[in-house]
Amino acid sequence: MPKHELDKLFDRLDSLTVGFSPLFKEFQYAVTGYPPHNIIKTTDNVYILELAVAGFKRDEIKIEELKGVVTITGTKDNGFSEDKVDNYQFRGIGQRSFTKSVRLAEYIKVVDAKLEDGLLSITLMRDEPEADKPKLISIY
Repeated sequence: MPKHELDKLFDRLDSLTVGFSPLFKEFQYAVTGYPPHNIIKTTDNVYILELAVAGFKRDEIKIEELKGVVTITGTKDNGFSEDKVDNYQFRGIGQRSFTKSVRLAEYIKVVDAKLEDGLLSITLMRDEPEADKPKLISIY
């Protein structure tokens, strides 16, 4: 997707959400990296970040949240040892390590993560404290 189309898409997403602007802006600049990813809005307060990590095992992926930034790191040996090279007729599955960082909007928390069928799914939820939610003020 050309950069100008991505800019339009993220501007549209930004205009449809409240409080997620930093999340979308962070992905706008990281959108071309490896591994490819999706952002899925399941409800007003829940998003799923999907990363295509075919060939990675659970113990090769680390997810860390620190000061509003989630960092996903995949560490993979390049897989090319002398005894394995001759076994491959073609090698098209990515074997490179990666690091992808995402800045979270205020009150966004990582709820869980699962790895299934080559997709790493990280569930993000907006958990705004009651004190910060709008209150209806009665008029007497």
